Amino acid sequence: MKNVKIKAFLMAIVCLPFGKLAAQTPADAVMMKPGEVCFDVSFGYSTWNEYWEGDSLRDNGNIGTMTTTTYAGGFMLGIMDRVNILAMLPYIKNAPSAGVVADVQDFQDISVFVKALLLEKSLGKGNFKTLASVGYAAPIADYVPDAAFPIGLACPDAIFRGITQYDADMGLYARLDAAYHLRGTAALERSYYYTTQSYYGDEVDMPNALDYNATVGYITKNKKFQAEAAFNGLTTFNGFDIRRQDGVFPSNDFESMRIGLNFDYYDLLTKGLAVHLNTGYVLAGSNIGKATMLSGGVSYQFQLWNSNNSTSTVVTPKID
Repeated sequence: MKNVKIKAFLMAIVCLPFGKLAAQTPADAVMMKPGEVCFDVSFGYSTWNEYWEGDSLRDNGNIGTMTTTTYAGGFMLGIMDRVNILAMLPYIKNAPSAGVVADVQDFQDISVFVKALLLEKSLGKGNFKTLASVGYAAPIADYVPDAAFPIGLACPDAIFRGITQYDADMGLYARLDAAYHLRGTAALERSYYYTTQSYYGDEVDMPNALDYNATVGYITKNKKFQAEAAFNGLTTFNGFDIRRQDGVFPSNDFESMRIGLNFDYYDLLTKGLAVHLNTGYVLAGSNIGKATMLSGGVSYQFQLWNSNNSTSTVVTPKID
């Protein structure tokens, strides 16, 4: 049963840093006006039956195909000019197609971010902007990070992100962003564990991480339809590979490269209502699953206060 502990944990690592499960995210260039709010609900589906054990691609063996289903809700609020706050909470279910271990499902980590527009200026025939977001994520449920099918890392995570975007002529745009994840410790349900050496205790120091994204896209002149292609990367620091004939461990070295397509349609049926569709595929990695992902959501944007600012369609691209 050595493969049982590997699958769903890696799926949670793949989905959450990269998965665009919200209409607006801490990694995009979207800014709400003061008093403007956008609520979002979304659904994500990921499946895979192969994973990288270190650099070696292997199949899932005795648990078959692993499926991760994610339900998420969140909001983005303009609290003042050039400053927004965001909050998100996912509910995750991990389910294997074979084996004897039951599915696991629970709320995962609640996250809260502040995002600011630092610079915006005309450049050539387009517009250049620089943003930053700072956030904190922490478990909201008492899940175990080294259980058979854990839904996440179960550690606090402080996230510092920089974002640059250039909106060119004819509706084209390009964006780069990167974030450093400063992680704390995770608690196990045992008093001894082994990584590259023996430890007596139930706390594991989690390796810090870097995620980075590059996006190119197009939005129509009427600002109603948007399409983009994205490359997403993830790397952790000071982790270690899954050992042969052993299970995954929370402080393993996780590396991943993913590509994806995202589509958004705004002002559907009524002003402020939008639908979102996102796809992704993990091209390469280390100690992580070779996943295919599909997610979609609905968002509604409106003016909560400060009615002098009329609600407008979100026209600035977004990705996570």
